Amino acid sequence: MLFKKYPLYLISFILSVVTIFLYPLKTQAEVVCSNWDNAITESWEQHNWYQEERNDVGIFYDFTWDKEKKIIKIKRNKENYPVVRFSLFNKIDITEGSIIKSYNNINLSKKDDLEIKAIHKKNEMVKIELINGKVISIGSKPYKLNDIKMETFGLQTIQSIEPTKGTVEISFRSIFSNQRQDLLKILKDTNLNIDNAYSNLCNDTIDEINFPIETFDFNEFKYDEDLREGLNNKTKINKPIISMTIDNEILRLFRFESGVSFYRQDFKFEKFPFDTQKIKITISTGMRNHSDPTLNVNKDGAVVTFITPDKGAFLNLESLKKNNYLKEWKIISSNILSNEIIDKNYYDTYTGKIITDSMNALVIEVEIKRNYEQYIYKIIIPVFLILSLAWFVLWIPTKEFETRLTTSMVALLSLIAYNFVFADDVPKLNYLTALDEYILLSYIFCCIPTFMSIWFSRFISTNQKKATLVNRKIRVWGVAFYMFASFWIFFPK
Repeated sequence: MLFKKYPLYLISFILSVVTIFLYPLKTQAEVVCSNWDNAITESWEQHNWYQEERNDVGIFYDFTWDKEKKIIKIKRNKENYPVVRFSLFNKIDITEGSIIKSYNNINLSKKDDLEIKAIHKKNEMVKIELINGKVISIGSKPYKLNDIKMETFGLQTIQSIEPTKGTVEISFRSIFSNQRQDLLKILKDTNLNIDNAYSNLCNDTIDEINFPIETFDFNEFKYDEDLREGLNNKTKINKPIISMTIDNEILRLFRFESGVSFYRQDFKFEKFPFDTQKIKITISTGMRNHSDPTLNVNKDGAVVTFITPDKGAFLNLESLKKNNYLKEWKIISSNILSNEIIDKNYYDTYTGKIITDSMNALVIEVEIKRNYEQYIYKIIIPVFLILSLAWFVLWIPTKEFETRLTTSMVALLSLIAYNFVFADDVPKLNYLTALDEYILLSYIFCCIPTFMSIWFSRFISTNQKKATLVNRKIRVWGVAFYMFASFWIFFPK
């Protein structure tokens, strides 16, 4: 009746409600395409995928963080010789971790970082001497380089660790950047105003053009869009994912990744609960490195792509200890390491060949140590007390057969019952941890008094003296062996 009487009013009211609730959501979920977007999209053929062209021996050195000076420097061994991160043209003799002693008879231990970098950018025939005395000749060759910077990696909290499932849940916020002078040239050629020096790329531009900063990815095993904000969100979010800035005639693309992330880990529990674990988060470039031009679809020749951390990433990790909310774990250290992922059986579909494929990556490594006190108070000490009760049966005269057997059986049943109490606190694994070995040892020693009481019952009437002598030796040597075995389990061998 109400609809028949006021049809137009009801329809207008419904449309108004729909407009109020849906329209703001639609406008908030979209980043408006700017003139910068239009210019970059229309001139996509002028884009240069690689930000730098070089002509040298293609040797790159690893990095390390100097906590005292707050600087990133070349990683060196104890004798101050530089450590190799990646070799483009000779991967047989010069591998990741190789140490180079001299470059054309120049002692690299006597050179600072800037001098070493300048030397390696020369276009010449080079003799490289490794730390083992091997001398290698390498000629300079042209190649293209991309080096994406990890500006920050704000690992805000380690929210949960599930050792038995091998998963880690973290909350983080990271920013990556990539210099693109080719895009700056496009903006200048189209006479656009670049005084604002900042612009967000809209979703249409990101979808239409494949930027190098889009290729790298995290080794997440689960991506929850309700908790995660990044490039892999299928539902477009109302925050910019990729932005552009111009500062001192340098244009950079920035990619933002944040939220809650989930990672698989290979935990080692042999020393549980006195174990130390390493949480590893890998970020790979998603781009293959090679020196064979026939393997590249775009015929770019030899190419290499890196992800390299900046100071902000190291500083973020240093503050992680202050933001540790996991009461079961203590953060020992954190670091960022380089890694070369090598696949010796990669099938290249364009050439039909099985080749050795390599890709560079960063590994954020956080070392954590378990707070073991609760396991001592809740498991180890109670188990020891129950075992002591069973072992003190050996101080009861051997002729008191029933008393000995009753007491030892009660202690054994108590240990079995208590095992169900802490069963959920022990990881379910296909091998024994240190705590498992200790509990198994306690079971064995808890059964000994029962076995001995039954065995002594045969000698009570025939050879009481022999039973007493054996009982005395067992209670002395048994305690000594138990203590020795316990120390052998929990302390390094």
